[in-house]
Amino acid sequence: MKKVLLFAISAVIILGLSSCGKKKAENFADIKAKYEGKTFANCDEYIEASTEIIDVYIATVKKAAEGDEAAKKEFEEFTTFMENFDGDEAKFQAECPEKLEAFEKEVEKKMEAVFPQLMTLMFGDMDLGEDFSWDEEEVAVDEEMTEEVAEEVAEEVVE
Repeated sequence: MKKVLLFAISAVIILGLSSCGKKKAENFADIKAKYEGKTFANCDEYIEASTEIIDVYIATVKKAAEGDEAAKKEFEEFTTFMENFDGDEAKFQAECPEKLEAFEKEVEKKMEAVFPQLMTLMFGDMDLGEDFSWDEEEVAVDEEMTEEVAEEVAEEVVE
């Protein structure tokens, strides 16, 4: 009985230690500890890691948008951290373009949900509505005035 109990405890400890690397990251510190400097053996491993990173990034964006100061700092660090994987993406783009294309579509869908919050975090609460309005009539008038000025200049040059 003692041997069985000792075996059971050993098994639990071994399983616990071996599953620590498989534990999903919950914040930027976990992501950084798990993936900083990591090279990926294959496309599937890269996509799995990228999915986990994006999920934590989205959770961080949501927390930061709600006013969590720690999440705001993590958000600022995330962009630089994710740039470290650009080389891996380029490498796997050649090896498995279909898988990466499907992954990118999945990421786009996830990111659409937090896009307004992301814009607020990046640009603040600026009201850019008036600054970027588009008045087609005004553009047409500007084009007409430009043409008229060009014609007048051409006439003056001819004289």
